[in-house]
Amino acid sequence: MTMIKTLIVYAHLLAACVAVGVLLVQDMALAKTRGKSLSADVINDLVKAANLVSIALVVLWVSGLALVLVGYMEDPQQYLQNEKLWAKFTVVMILTLNGIALHYFSFPRVISAHGLLGQPSLTQVLVVLTGAISSVSWLFSCYLGIARPWNYTANYGFVMAIYGLVLVGAFIVAGEVLRSMRKTMDFSCSLNE
Repeated sequence: MTMIKTLIVYAHLLAACVAVGVLLVQDMALAKTRGKSLSADVINDLVKAANLVSIALVVLWVSGLALVLVGYMEDPQQYLQNEKLWAKFTVVMILTLNGIALHYFSFPRVISAHGLLGQPSLTQVLVVLTGAISSVSWLFSCYLGIARPWNYTANYGFVMAIYGLVLVGAFIVAGEVLRSMRKTMDFSCSLNE
């Protein structure tokens, strides 16, 4: 059983590394566009990245559920009492639902001919917020995967409060980035007049 658990953990870790690595690279590439319309090459790269992250997310769900099953089989009385585990499931569920919003709402607007800054203000805000939720949720769920000292010691409310605080910080940063992009766009438009 130990060998199987080790292989599942390895698959889980690889999928997380692939997903986070791809997301961070694509976030940097999108930041360089400053909200303007994207080239066909950038759009093609984003589509490939989205597909890769979707596959990684499926692998993470399957391997994560397998790890829970193995953990439960090893200690059925205690394993599900770990509140950090439930917080991780909550964050991964938020990450998954947000991923659906990214795929069907944000992504089409970012790759549109108008780019992010060509969208209505509310749409711009929603797009950057879904991006912030994505980044925080991926990184925080990875952190929870290695936060062994929180096993059976940190309660659900504490873990989710930390997650909420990090999200609020990310929302503030995302809002400032959007404001900066708008200001740059306004400045370049005034130069062209």
